[in-house]
Amino acid sequence: MKKIKVKAIFKGADGSCGYKHGMEYELTVWQHSENGNRNIAIELADKPDENYCEYETIIGFCNNWDCIRIIK
Repeated sequence: MKKIKVKAIFKGADGSCGYKHGMEYELTVWQHSENGNRNIAIELADKPDENYCEYETIIGFCNNWDCIRIIK
């Protein structure tokens, strides 16, 4: 499972998965597979296992995050 780090601005509802609307976060993003379903999973890059969240599609992820860019 390949993980990437991104910076992104949360545009979802305030408090959803512990994130605040309009705030920028460093996230770890990866494809999560369970029971044959493939989802996109995210968590805070500097605090693994905190603010963990899954999206069923890339569209769902993009509906909640803006200015997504890969960081090194």
